[in-house]
Amino acid sequence: MLKGLFGKKKKANNRALIVEDDAMLARVLAESLQAEKIKISVVDNGSDVMGAVIKFGPGVILLDLILPGLDGFAVLKSLKDETKTADVPVVVVSNLYQVSDVKAVKALGADQYFLKSNTDVKVIVDYVKKVLKK
Repeated sequence: MLKGLFGKKKKANNRALIVEDDAMLARVLAESLQAEKIKISVVDNGSDVMGAVIKFGPGVILLDLILPGLDGFAVLKSLKDETKTADVPVVVVSNLYQVSDVKAVKALGADQYFLKSNTDVKVIVDYVKKVLKK
C-alpha cells in the first residue's frame, strides 16, 4: 500500500495497457505480464487508446509508434496533454529507432524507449514491474 495525500493509504495500480498492432507480440507481452500478476488490457490501434486508458486506468502504458489510426507519437502527445492521463508512465516499444524518433518521444514525455528487435521481453517486463512498484 502507498500513502496518498493526508496519510490515506492508496492501493498500488497493478495494471498495464499494451498498445500494439502485432498480435503475436501483444500476446507475448500480455502473457509475460500476467505471469507476474499484472492485469493487462490490449488495444491494437491508436484511435482507441484514450478510451481504454480512461476505462481501464492503467499504471503504465506500453506504446508502439507505428499503429493504425493515430500513430504512437500522436497518442503520446494526447496522453501527456490530457490532465487525467498526463501522469501515467508511457514506455515506448517500437522498431523505429532513429535518433530523431527517440528524441521526439522523450520530448513528448515518454519514460523509456525499447527497441523491439533488440530487447528481450523479460527486460520490458522487469521495467514495467519497477514502474508499477513506485
